[in-house]
Amino acid sequence: MDTLTLLSLTTPFLQLIDAEARGFAGDELMVVLTEFDSTSWDIRTVDERVLSDLRHHHPDAEAL
Repeated sequence: MDTLTLLSLTTPFLQLIDAEARGFAGDELMVVLTEFDSTSWDIRTVDERVLSDLRHHHPDAEAL
């Protein structure tokens, strides 16, 4: 996912540089977003629903 797509899902005043964002369900870590070069993100998750949604909305995404 490119940075502009991710930022479009957040507040318009947010700027991220060399960032890592973590998402939890209760106490369980569900997703980690890591930004390296200001243009793309690595997304790690154990939730197949998240991966399925990402593949659907971003068919050009590459598995690592």
